[in-house]
Amino acid sequence: MKHILPVCLAAIMLNGCVGAALEGANIAKDKVIVSSKIDKANQGDPVAQYEVGKALCCSPTEDTSPFYNTKTSIAWLCASARQGYAPAMFKIGKIYSGDVVDGIRLIRRAAMGIAGSSRNAPVAYVWLRQASDLGLQDAAKRANSIWRELTPAERRRTTQLLQAGLKAKCMWGDVIEQRD
Repeated sequence: MKHILPVCLAAIMLNGCVGAALEGANIAKDKVIVSSKIDKANQGDPVAQYEVGKALCCSPTEDTSPFYNTKTSIAWLCASARQGYAPAMFKIGKIYSGDVVDGIRLIRRAAMGIAGSSRNAPVAYVWLRQASDLGLQDAAKRANSIWRELTPAERRRTTQLLQAGLKAKCMWGDVIEQRD
């Protein structure tokens, strides 16, 4: 029994080290993606815009971190989605539904769990629905789940937002109310 506490403490410390190493590797990978795709993204390539946006997503504070930036990520994803690129629509829907961290991102998942994330369910639904309409099955499941949770007033607002199609609200400042 007396050996359990040191073993548990060692496991917790090792997990922290592994998490930090994995996060460092993820940042390095994402920096390579951004640097290798940014020229094409700036030229308007929707796939490159999506990849840059995905790589920059998302900062635990929804503002800036040393590398990740939610608002910049959304700007690239919106540029891609407005050109009809379904994976970008799906990612926007995930972000606005509060699901911002993909993959094995232990430290960022923990930080997001503590800090939380801003949500806008009607906008999330609109972008997930458009991705679904282009054939992304995972988008349909998420959209349906969000729809079931919307209030009648939110459903009316969502229906109005859907009419905008690819011109629907997308940019962070237009979707998430500014906080004091």
